[in-house]
Amino acid sequence: MRRLAPGCLILSLVGCVKLLPPIEDLSGRENLTMFSLQQVRGMRYRDRLDAEAIFSDGVTTLVVQVRFVIGAPTKLELGRWSWTRGGLVTKGAVAERSVMFLGGQDGPPSIGGRFDLLDSAGTPRYRITIPTTELKTKLQTELDLR
Repeated sequence: MRRLAPGCLILSLVGCVKLLPPIEDLSGRENLTMFSLQQVRGMRYRDRLDAEAIFSDGVTTLVVQVRFVIGAPTKLELGRWSWTRGGLVTKGAVAERSVMFLGGQDGPPSIGGRFDLLDSAGTPRYRITIPTTELKTKLQTELDLR
């Protein structure tokens, strides 16, 4: 009976964890629950990491490109997003809320975190969550984030 108690505690704690949606509309006007993270790929270049995350609902695609400066802590240097919906493209910058970086000394690095997608006026419009993901798929070239 004593062996069941720790297992029950773990299961009850896991049940309390709130899973964050991949994309949130900060205005609350859009239901984005159909979106999922399709791919995260990236490449480490010395003290920086370029990564690209692709979200989709099967019809529209949100592409987020980010560059991190690797250090203690790893920080977002800059980022851009582009969302194609109904033939219209919306773009903006990316702001960091939190970043998780695992160096990948024995393999590919891993990156994750929460980020705000800013509109052209610099106002947070959407929030994305990227679970810490091993970058098994590499970018072909460095990102041009100018």
